[in-house]
Amino acid sequence: MSATTRTGLWCVALVLGAAIIAFPLYVNGYYLALGISILYFTILATAWAMFSGPTRYISLATVAFFGIGAYTAAVLGETWPWPAVLLAAAAIGALVAGITGLSTLRLSGIYFVIFSFGLAELIRQLVIWYEVNIHKSVGRYLFSAVTQDVLYWQLLGLAALVFLTGFLLGRSRYGLALRAIGADETAASHSGIDATRIKLAIFVVSAVFMSVTGAVMAPRWTYIDPSIAFNPMISFQVVIMALLGGAGSLFGPVLGVIPLVLLFEVLTATLPNHFSIVLGAIFVMIVMLLPRGVIGLIGPVQRKAPASDAVAAKPSTREQSGQLLRVDDVGKSFGGLRAVDQVSFEVTRGQIVGIIGPNGSGKTTLLNMLSGALVPSGGSIRFGGVMIGGVKPHRIARLGLARTFQLVRVMADLTVAENVAAAALFRSAAAGGGETTVELLDLVGLGKMQDIPAGDLTYIDQKRLELARALALSPQLVLLDEWLAGLNPSELETGIALIAKLRDRGTTIIMVEHVMDAIRALCSHCIVMNAGSVIARGAPDAVLSDPTVITAYLGEADA
Repeated sequence: MSATTRTGLWCVALVLGAAIIAFPLYVNGYYLALGISILYFTILATAWAMFSGPTRYISLATVAFFGIGAYTAAVLGETWPWPAVLLAAAAIGALVAGITGLSTLRLSGIYFVIFSFGLAELIRQLVIWYEVNIHKSVGRYLFSAVTQDVLYWQLLGLAALVFLTGFLLGRSRYGLALRAIGADETAASHSGIDATRIKLAIFVVSAVFMSVTGAVMAPRWTYIDPSIAFNPMISFQVVIMALLGGAGSLFGPVLGVIPLVLLFEVLTATLPNHFSIVLGAIFVMIVMLLPRGVIGLIGPVQRKAPASDAVAAKPSTREQSGQLLRVDDVGKSFGGLRAVDQVSFEVTRGQIVGIIGPNGSGKTTLLNMLSGALVPSGGSIRFGGVMIGGVKPHRIARLGLARTFQLVRVMADLTVAENVAAAALFRSAAAGGGETTVELLDLVGLGKMQDIPAGDLTYIDQKRLELARALALSPQLVLLDEWLAGLNPSELETGIALIAKLRDRGTTIIMVEHVMDAIRALCSHCIVMNAGSVIARGAPDAVLSDPTVITAYLGEADA
């Protein structure tokens, strides 16, 4: 882009910005009211998309926070300075969002949708009860000196702030973490991302904008009652607007707000008794015809992931000898089923330990307990001297214990490079390293695919990406759960050579595997499990010739 073109674009932007700011000075009351509606729905839809867009949590709690802000203004607006009223609305909205988020954000799917809708109704009923029984009235009057012009400019400033917040969030590691959570929360957690804390923080930020918007809008009505402040239609309108424009883009919701505000204006005047039906029809059409919103028709949204220059596959500079992992009498029960029964073993730094056994013998369950996906029913697990039994997966990952999955898990909507960067950005600061994201992808054979969405990769390439993401944590120990499964002979040879290279670098590995040639070629020690228990251990050749092991694999008659 030439300097002249850039100058021209800046001039256009400045003129457009000046026109938007001066809008109340040259329009009549009707168009000013329309502008106010567009602004406040823009703030609500953008704040909603800030959290729900990347995480895909469909929230119907917008009106709960909007109503909290409106009622805060109604109660305090005539006695407190207006800036203090807005701060109070923000604080109360943040408090309610924090309290409810701690429980609701553990839900997902339809359960979260139902709970968020129930939250709005619960708060509405509590306000009604308070107004009737304590305040002895149905609603409140709010007489304010705030004019329509001032209301417009307040909303314009708040809109600018919500866009700035979204812009900064989208280019931070927390924005990438949110998208990773939305793509695959389990994979994100095992990449060192504290999903609960990040979701809660952004949920609170989103709620603050909604609450302040409600407070700013309160003077517009003069009289406020629960049916106005907590009108559930607001939540549905916001969701539809955000989805129509494209909740995955910062400016996408605006593309839904403007046409729908105009449409709703027409529908309210011409079809007031059928508004809800038309709204439902619009929602169905958006979901069926525009799953990515209007912004999706323009093209894929390109985000620049936060840079991480030190994404290391090499182990940290901690002590490179001695015991790394100690498992003592670990067990796991599911009801009456004992999946893992008093398993004990040790892993020394730099060692590759193989865990083999027939299907259903408890191998993956054991790895799930080591990585934090499952809480042991008994026994103890020490990693680097730290007790990790029952510790959250993201904390274990940050300690330097990484893993791949038996059923491959990649963050499908993120690019190949972003999958690796998501893990690198949240690994422990104590981890050492030297290789960049590109070098790691070159290591696993994906160097030319870094900008491809991970969901478009072949099965084999997704396995390679999983390994690169695990290595981005600069791990001391890597758990490979049947990573070589499904490879053809040439790919298997390459895979074995890659694991051997990691071993030569000092990376400690535990590999669950059914490819015995790989076990013989790579492992210095082998553990055999059957029916949840260890039935043999030792050097691979000795273990694989053990009659007990042969019987476990082939059965009594065939053995």
